[in-house]
This record gives sequence, structure tokens and C-alpha cells, in this order.
Amino acid sequence: MIDTDLLSELQLTLIEPPDGGATWPSGIWTRAEVLEGVNGGIHTLVNDVHLTLARIEINVAALTTTILLPSDWLATSSLVWRDQATSVRTPLGPAGSFESDLALPGWEATPGSPLAYADLDQASLTIRLCPTPAAPGVVELIYVQQQPEVTGNGTPLPIAEEFVSAIKYTALGYLLRKVGRLLDAERSEYCDRRYELQRAAAEIILGGWA
Repeated sequence: MIDTDLLSELQLTLIEPPDGGATWPSGIWTRAEVLEGVNGGIHTLVNDVHLTLARIEINVAALTTTILLPSDWLATSSLVWRDQATSVRTPLGPAGSFESDLALPGWEATPGSPLAYADLDQASLTIRLCPTPAAPGVVELIYVQQQPEVTGNGTPLPIAEEFVSAIKYTALGYLLRKVGRLLDAERSEYCDRRYELQRAAAEIILGGWA
């Protein structure tokens, strides 16, 4: 599906003349707000179900305290530390500074073999290994890849057609929550439930029945 088709569907649902999302004559919503709702829906679904994954290897020197993530990183799915000398691979889980301090006091000052990674209390698009690596190695990163922004210029949506309904209802819920004369909490909550249904279906499609 192309983005203008989805925008026309949103216009029909919101009783606006369908023209591919070019105009919103009621004045209740702007084109920019609608696109924000659509892009927010895409980011939410991609992150919730790890819809699009990418893999990268990052070389890390000994005593490195800050590792740069790819510019299209949205969330970490899996991270493994591979020792350069032995090729031993160690899966790493997320840990904040507080957790690391409790589990391994002095981890910031005493290098060792990484056991976890921290990203919540780091600068954007960076992580830190816990403890700081004493020897060089490689971070094998599988991450949720951020999708291109939808612009409403007649280009294909960056997700498969099976998942477009989730984007539609997320956008509708966002628009119906706008404070104004068409604020509709009941309909926006309905849209939330429809999104949850689509999210569950996406998880089944991607992972199969448990």
C-alpha cells in the first residue's frame, strides 16, 4: 500500500474529503499532525514486535567506555560480546548503572570481561559495557531498525500490508485524543484495542503459535 491510500482511508473515517491526505478542510487536524500519527504508529509497532531487524558487528578497543550505535537504531534485540583473542561469545543482557553497582561494585574502575550493557542512562545512540572491557573484542548487535518517515508523497509504506491496519488504528487513536471539538475518548480507546489485536496477530505471524 502507498502512503496516500492510507491517508485517504483516515480521511474517510474522520469524515474528511479523501484526497490522499493533502488537505483537511475541517481544520480539526493538520496534515503534519496526521503524518505524525502515522509515523508514531509505525515506530510503535516496529518496536513492540521487533518487526524489522538488522545485524551489525562493532569493533571495540580495550578500555572503551562509549560505543556508538547505528543511526537507525530503535531498540536492542540481542547483544553478544566476542572476545577478539579467544573468539568466545558471551550474550549480554541490559543493566543500568544501579544494577551494575549492586552486582559488581567498582565495575567502572576495574576492567574485565563484559557481562552486561547499559543504554538507559547513556547519551542517545550509545551504550556502555559493564564492566569496561579489559581486552579488545567485537559487539555482535541485532537491533530493531527504525523505518523511513512517511511523507504522504505517494511512496510505499515501509511495512508489509498485513500490518497496515495496526498503523491506521494507532493514528486514529492519536487524532481522536486531540483536545478540541471532536475529542472522543471512547473511540480512541476502541482504536487502542484494535491496535492490541493487530499487535498480537503480528507477533503470531512473526513468531508462530507458542
